[in-house]
Amino acid sequence: MAQTHGEIRQEFVPLFDTLRLDIHMSEPDYNLDLDKERISALEALQEDTFYTTENFVNMTGDLETGRPITYAGRVIPIVHPSEDGQDGRVHIEFYAKAAPNPLVRLSWTDASGKRKERERNLPALSGEMQPRLIQARVKAGESGPESLTWTVPADFLEDKYEEWLKVEGQDQVDRSIFSVEQARGQLHWLEQMHAAGLYRDDVAYPHLKQMALEFELPRPVTAKIDTPEPRAYVTWTVPAPANPRPMISDYAAKLTQTPIVQWDEPISPEENAAILARFASYPGANVYWMGRSYLGQNTWAADLMLPSPSVLRSAPKETTLKASIIYSGRQHANEVSSTSHIAKLGEQLLTDPEVRAMLKKVNVVLHPIDNPDGAQLSVLLAQITPDNMLHPGYHGALAADVSTGQTETDPTYPESRTRRRLIETWLPDAFLNPHGYPSHEWVQPFSEYSGWVQNRQGANSGRAWWIPRGWFTSLTYLRDPEHPYSEPVAYAIRDRIVEAERNVPGLLALETRMNSRYERYGQRWQPRNMLQPVVNGIRIYMALKGSAGRRGAAGGAGGQGGPGGQTAPGSGGVGGINPEITWDSGYTEAPDETAHGDYMKLMASAGLAFDYVHLKYLAEGELRITRTQREVGGRVQWRVERARPILPSSISPLPAPTN
Repeated sequence: MAQTHGEIRQEFVPLFDTLRLDIHMSEPDYNLDLDKERISALEALQEDTFYTTENFVNMTGDLETGRPITYAGRVIPIVHPSEDGQDGRVHIEFYAKAAPNPLVRLSWTDASGKRKERERNLPALSGEMQPRLIQARVKAGESGPESLTWTVPADFLEDKYEEWLKVEGQDQVDRSIFSVEQARGQLHWLEQMHAAGLYRDDVAYPHLKQMALEFELPRPVTAKIDTPEPRAYVTWTVPAPANPRPMISDYAAKLTQTPIVQWDEPISPEENAAILARFASYPGANVYWMGRSYLGQNTWAADLMLPSPSVLRSAPKETTLKASIIYSGRQHANEVSSTSHIAKLGEQLLTDPEVRAMLKKVNVVLHPIDNPDGAQLSVLLAQITPDNMLHPGYHGALAADVSTGQTETDPTYPESRTRRRLIETWLPDAFLNPHGYPSHEWVQPFSEYSGWVQNRQGANSGRAWWIPRGWFTSLTYLRDPEHPYSEPVAYAIRDRIVEAERNVPGLLALETRMNSRYERYGQRWQPRNMLQPVVNGIRIYMALKGSAGRRGAAGGAGGQGGPGGQTAPGSGGVGGINPEITWDSGYTEAPDETAHGDYMKLMASAGLAFDYVHLKYLAEGELRITRTQREVGGRVQWRVERARPILPSSISPLPAPTN
C-alpha cells in the first residue's frame, strides 16, 4: 500500500513477490488405516494459510478496485511432519517488490553534493498497441529472414513530457501517450544494454539480423482529410541470444530406464523433459519447446504420428485426413497422476505395435504439464510431506489459476497461452484435460472447518469437495437441431468409460467405498450440493437434458468458443474451444492429491483407461472425408473436407442437405 500511495490497481499485480512460511509444530499428523484418510492439523494449517492469504488479497482487490485481485503473489506455506514434544516455531519471510509497476528511477549526487532523483512510470499503455508484421525480407541461402518490419500506432513524433504534464494529469499521460522519440530512446538503450552484456536473452533472436518499426502518426489537424497519415521509422540490430533456446536433445541422456515412464512418484518438469527426450528418438515423434513459464520453467509438447518422408508437415492437412486428439495435464499441478498416464500413453503409442496402429487414423498431441511452476513446487513439497494435498502447488506461481489470461495475447503467465496455441494449431476432434482432487478429508480449521474456501460466497460448493467421492468424470451434449449427433455420441462415450473404468483392477472397490462414505457423511446432510450420479458403479456427472446450443439460452455452455474465451461443454474450463470442431472435450477428477506408490499406479491406471476410451473411439470410427474438384475461373479447385463428429458404428450419418 505504501508503494502505491494507498491506491491498488489491477495492473500492479502481483502486489508482492513472495510470502514464505516455514512451520514446525507438534500437532496431530498421522495416516489412518482407511484408504488415504488421515488426521493432520498441520496439513489443515497449510491449507488455511494458503487459501486465506489468497482470499485476503482477492478481497482487498474487491474493496479497492471493485473486482478481485487474482494474481496475489507467491504464497508458499511449508509444513513439516509433526515434531512431537518440541516447541512450535514458525519462520516467516516476506519479499516485497522494488516498485508497484515498471518505472525508471535515476538517483545521483550533483557536483555540490546534493542528492537528486528522477522517476518516470512505464505502465502498460491503453488502446490498440499490438504491433502488426508488414514486411519480412529474406535472402537465398540464409537460414532465416534478414529483417522484419512491424507497424504500431504512435501519438506524437517528439516526446514533450514536461509540457504535457502542464495540460493533463501525469497518470493519464503515462498511460495513454506514446511518442516515437520515447520508443527510439528505449530501443537505443536496449542496444546499449545488450552491448554491455545485460538482458542478452530479451528481444534477441537467432537467424534474424535486424528489426524495424514503422510508426503510424495521427494526421495533422490542418491537413486535408485525404492526406496520408505521417510515418516515422526506426531500425535496430538484433543480436543472437546469449543462451540458445532449449532443445529436447539437451535431456537425451538423463533417463535411460525401461519402461520409460515410472508410476511410483509424481513426475517433475525435469523428468517430464527427459521422458519426452526419449520419445523424440522414435520415428514420427516430434517434441518441441513452447516457451518458458513465469518462473522460467520450460514447457514442452509432443506430436505423435506415423513417420513421413516429408521434412515439413502441415497440421491443417494432418488434422483433415485423420482425427486429432490433445491430452493436456497438470493444469492444477498437485493433481499429479495426469502427467503419469499421459506419458504412459505416449510410451505405449511408440513401443507397442498394437497401440501404435491407432496412429494410422489418429494424430496424438501430448502436453503432459500445463503448469510447470506449480509442478516443480509440488514435487519439492512432496519431499517433505508426501501424503499432504499440497495445494500451494495447485495454481501457477502467483496463486492464480494457470488458465487465467488464457485468451490474452501477452498474459501474466506465459504458459497460459500454450493450450490455446495447441488448439489453434491442431483444431482437434478431442481435447482431454484430466484433473484431480484430494485423496482424503479436506478442511481449513479457521474457515469454519470447511475446505476450498477461496471467497466469501463459495463455501457451499467448496464443501462438496470435503471428502473423496472416487474417480469421476463429467460429460454433456448440445441439445439443438444443429447438433443431432451430440447426444448419442456422448452416451456412447459414457458407456465406454464405465466399462473401461470397471475393468481397472482395484478401482471399482475404491469407488464403492468412497461413494458410500460420501453418501453417508455428505449427501444425507447437504443433498443440494453433494450429489450421487453413479452409473453402474462409476460416478459420471451429466446434465439431465444437456446444454443449450447456439439457438438456446445465453447461459448454455454449448455456445461458440473462441476469442471471447467461452468454454465448451466438458472442457474443464478451457477457453477457446469451438464445439463445432472439438466435439469431444472432457476432463476427469481423480482423488490423487498427492498420490505415490501403489496408489499412484491405481490413479494413473484409471486415467490411462479414460485416455484409451477416447483414442479408441477415434481410431475405430469412420473418417467421413469428402474430396471434390471443380473448375473455377478457368482453374481447377481441389477441396478436401472431413465431417465431424466421428460417429459410433451404431449411428448412420444423416443425408447431406440439398439446396
